[in-house]
Amino acid sequence: MGVPITFLDKYNPEQFEIIGLMTPPSDPGIPELKTYDDYKEINSNEKPTGSSGKKNNGSPMLKGKKENKNYYLREKDKDVVRALYARIVIKNKNP
Repeated sequence: MGVPITFLDKYNPEQFEIIGLMTPPSDPGIPELKTYDDYKEINSNEKPTGSSGKKNNGSPMLKGKKENKNYYLREKDKDVVRALYARIVIKNKNP
């Protein structure tokens, strides 16, 4: 399961195994499940930053925007998403 980085404060190595960090795939053999090339980054003042959503390809994203944070907009259908903080992937050792 994916958990916030703050999980490390409570990490118990006897209970959980850390599998890795949820980031976009860097291996060309791993396909990106969702791409955001056609999204534009919008800042908290509702102005485009000049960046595309491409930097988030393969990353976990949520629908909607959060107040006072940057978000990504796809003009053609007004779809809005926001990036999540990095997540640690863990596995329970005693399921």
